[in-house]
Amino acid sequence: MKPLTVAVAALALASLPLHAHAACGPAGGSPAQVVQAQVDAYNAHDVDALVACYADDASLEYLSGGHPPIEGRDAIRKAFGFLAGQPQAFGVQIVERIVSGPVVIDLERLHGLPAGNRWPDSTVVYEVRDGRIAKAWFPPAR
Repeated sequence: MKPLTVAVAALALASLPLHAHAACGPAGGSPAQVVQAQVDAYNAHDVDALVACYADDASLEYLSGGHPPIEGRDAIRKAFGFLAGQPQAFGVQIVERIVSGPVVIDLERLHGLPAGNRWPDSTVVYEVRDGRIAKAWFPPAR
């Protein structure tokens, strides 16, 4: 790869959280763009940019009943704080995305896990309102 190409790629990656943050909020993009900005922030391990994609009173609910709902930005920040300690390769790949109005459904696959450790693909259902994720549901993956 040419040095200029490497430099341009590095600048694009370094600015990723800024673009992620810009896509969220009342002046942000479509529901799919907001969810993608949240995914990009997750993959960049940028908890602040990720939290910026959620409404102040957002709620995350695990439908398996194994975890209590996560409500509000402070709780979301705490729940995703683990990202700061993850290897750079850790993240999610969107296998499939369905968009219907304010609802975005992603089939996600974790990558960058330790050798021999594999999680099943999981589904997340997002509801986006006013440029931010208002609710997210995590159906059981197993």
